[in-house]
Amino acid sequence: MLAVLVIHAAAIGGLLAYRVSPREHVTETVIEASILPDTMPEAMDPALPQIADWKPVLPEVPLPQLALEQTSTAITLPPPVLRPKVAVSSARNADADAPPIVDAQAVGYLVPPAPRYPSASRRAREEGEVLVRVLIDVDGRPSELRILRSSGHARLDDAAVEAVRAALFRPYVAAGRARAAYVRVPVEFALRRG
Repeated sequence: MLAVLVIHAAAIGGLLAYRVSPREHVTETVIEASILPDTMPEAMDPALPQIADWKPVLPEVPLPQLALEQTSTAITLPPPVLRPKVAVSSARNADADAPPIVDAQAVGYLVPPAPRYPSASRRAREEGEVLVRVLIDVDGRPSELRILRSSGHARLDDAAVEAVRAALFRPYVAAGRARAAYVRVPVEFALRRG
């Protein structure tokens, strides 16, 4: 790839340096370059690193911190539910010790998620709903978060996850004791029209 780039750069530089007069005849020249051999060697030196073992090492680049600004955009969250706690168990949870998947009505918010609309998403007119599955521990704190359904925009997905991570839930109670449970939390990002 580097050889092809060098050849193209040299060809463009030569064309720019060479001035064609109207009486001169220009002929086309085809230059071929290959960076791969026509045949692969049958045996490779075992002391050399093998291509299959090669893995790229990318430097870690810190992400810039964005200043968030307050605007009048609508973010819809489910309202806190003050109904009796009713568990909806899943057929996948055969193990009694595994955290159940409970309906959103089985828990409520002590501190609801407060997502901030990313300013870049607002400028790009990005909208959508993110469905986040969260494991609520016995203290009502989110301990595991996973996006079940993306909004289609990474910035909105990240903002939804951060908002749910900062929320505080009422613990799920079963048989008179607090238990860890999975809850699905929808977070909608919608710009106001008009």
